[in-house]
Amino acid sequence: MSLPKARRHRGFTLIELILVITILGVISVSVAQVISLSAQIYITGAERTRLVSDARFIILRLEKELRNIVPNSVSFDASLGCLTYYPIVMSGTYTADPFDDKLHSVVFEMEAPTADDKLVIYPTSPQSVIDSSVDYNGFTVATDDEGNDLDYQYLIELGTENTQSSPGKRFFVFNENPVSVCKETTAHGESLVRRDGMSSGIIATNVSNWSADVITVSLRQNALVKLDLTLIGNDDEALAFSHEVHFPNVP
Repeated sequence: MSLPKARRHRGFTLIELILVITILGVISVSVAQVISLSAQIYITGAERTRLVSDARFIILRLEKELRNIVPNSVSFDASLGCLTYYPIVMSGTYTADPFDDKLHSVVFEMEAPTADDKLVIYPTSPQSVIDSSVDYNGFTVATDDEGNDLDYQYLIELGTENTQSSPGKRFFVFNENPVSVCKETTAHGESLVRRDGMSSGIIATNVSNWSADVITVSLRQNALVKLDLTLIGNDDEALAFSHEVHFPNVP
């Protein structure tokens, strides 16, 4: 009677142990692959999110600057990979064609331009911004016939004679040194470098493509700049971005 009882309590056989180990191994490999794939998807998604965030910052910054530039002053040099433009320091309107040394102007937000700033009336191209500019020598508050100060009205002193006339009677004060955004090779690789006079700074790294299409000829009141930018992620994936910037362009 004791022999059958012993048989009922026997252990696993070698074949059963091998089968269990094999099944557990297959399950472990499958779980590891699922976890690895999930981690890779998360890393790829996080890297794409970072690239999109960087591109959004670059594009919004350039869009903000392009909306405050001297009309017809933006250009792109494909050979150098440089987008160049002249930001407005101050702008306003004038009451009569300023062909003398003073400009009777109306300015609602008067700032204090420096001695290196220039004044231009009716620029029609990036080159004409410099060619048609005159020296800006400061301003004084305009007064009426009784000597009372006139709100927002100033007499701007011109260092050289002006020869331009704007149909909209607009003028723009700008710095003689333009702002440029160029694709350059730096210690961080291919980067977008913004230069403003003597100062410079990197606004994007790992840039594989950068171009801008400036469209002004076929437009009357607005200009359009189409920005194309390609960024390379840490996983060597390239993401291309394209954005159109519309801004006023009436001189």
